[in-house]
Amino acid sequence: MIARTTSELDIIHFKEFFYKLKNNSYFGRLGKTFHTEKNLYFLDTGTGKIARLNENVYKVLKCLLENDSFDSLFELNISEDNLILALNEIREAVEKEHILSAPILETLTGNPVLRLDEMLSNKIQNITLELTEKCNLRCKYCIYNPSHPEHREFGHRDMNFETAKKAIDFFNNHSGDTKEVYIGFYGGEPLLNFELLKKCIDYAKIKIKNKDLSYSMTTNATLITEDIANFLVENKVSITVSLDGPKLIHNENRVYANGKGSFDDTVRGLKNLVKAYKRIGASPSFGFNIVTSGPNYEEKYDQIHNFFKNLDWLPSDLPILCSTVDPGPKEMEYVLPQSKDEKYYINNIHEPLFDWSDRKKQKSPNEQLFSQGGLNKELLRIHKRLLTDKPAKQYGMNGCCVPGYRKMFVTVDGNFYPCERVGNIPSLGNVDIGLDIPKIKKLYVEDFINEAKKYCKNCWAVNLCSACYTNSYDENGVHYSYRHEKCIDERIAIESSLVRYHSIFENNPQELGKLNEMELT
Repeated sequence: MIARTTSELDIIHFKEFFYKLKNNSYFGRLGKTFHTEKNLYFLDTGTGKIARLNENVYKVLKCLLENDSFDSLFELNISEDNLILALNEIREAVEKEHILSAPILETLTGNPVLRLDEMLSNKIQNITLELTEKCNLRCKYCIYNPSHPEHREFGHRDMNFETAKKAIDFFNNHSGDTKEVYIGFYGGEPLLNFELLKKCIDYAKIKIKNKDLSYSMTTNATLITEDIANFLVENKVSITVSLDGPKLIHNENRVYANGKGSFDDTVRGLKNLVKAYKRIGASPSFGFNIVTSGPNYEEKYDQIHNFFKNLDWLPSDLPILCSTVDPGPKEMEYVLPQSKDEKYYINNIHEPLFDWSDRKKQKSPNEQLFSQGGLNKELLRIHKRLLTDKPAKQYGMNGCCVPGYRKMFVTVDGNFYPCERVGNIPSLGNVDIGLDIPKIKKLYVEDFINEAKKYCKNCWAVNLCSACYTNSYDENGVHYSYRHEKCIDERIAIESSLVRYHSIFENNPQELGKLNEMELT
């Protein structure tokens, strides 16, 4: 019989330990390695803990998580002694810090599972009324173009007052336990049905009592006259204006049907709003939504930044959200997180806005960027992540809300949907029959969980994920092959946020203190 050396026995024991942790599941689900320019780190899936690592421990963990195989360690450029030292450090951390021990995901839970009936019967927070399908613009990237079959096309229907009243009545009757309630106005361009908007506000004031009632609207601002501006400001309507930046950039996509750019009309509407706020002695209180198209993102972001920075007739601290053109959902084969197949996709995806922001911050750390709102949102999910001593025993439904609770979208014909972004998917009910609770439970809870758990069980980002029902459904129900690309996007965004957060922690930690005062929405 050939005697084994001590190091060989150590390797055998560590291999047994690895397979015990693996527990007949995918090892890559247990955590993620990442690095900044200065340090190497590991995020643990189960506890949310983040550890700084030495080089050898980083190499070993990264290899195990990405290859799902203990034997892959022997291909590392690392001596046997250093390998054993690194494995011993990992084992000690598992025993002391309970890392690499997340339970196998069997199902998903959260409010959609536990509190759906309660929250939809008396706690609805927001309804958004589609006042009209019409729009006076034909923005080239609009989701209502024929290139987006998952949404309706540009329509010609208006919501009538009877439908709006039924929606507001339903909202009032199902928000009894909610102190702060919101009514949003959407389109199309909602100001094409301004008379209905006024009637809705007047009716809501009469019907909804003993609550803090607020209004919001998304608009291209081209139709905001002085009278309309005065009405919106006097009724404290929170306004989001679609403005893509300076004239040349804005007019590239935001055009009328005849191809004419809308910039001048949007700015005129904005100035009417500013004038209305000044008339009542209030500071302008609205925000902007920017959509950018490639390929020259860097140049455009510089121009957008300078544009907003130099608008001397607007406050510099108005909220701005910026995104790139949404190509819509597409079919994609599932790829395993951290696998070579996923790396292939990741190498072809980048985040132009955040890449630009990082470079700007490196040059001018204290400069306020128009992208700061989006950056803060991404940093917040790291700052306020679930953090426990021992692994959490349950997994939530990612970013899924209770359908219809946080924001119920009401179409021109009175159908209910989870929000305005979901497109042509099964409705939740309508203004005549109310919410179809059995249908919601079946389609948006049971069916979703049954499909999602097949993939979430392998994902290291499951406790940080914000992906919701958007790009997960078609008109028949769950369509998860639409979701796989979004899952990759989520993991890219989360890893980028981990790197960004810890780079700030290393170089300017006081900046992270501001996040304590912010809420993750």
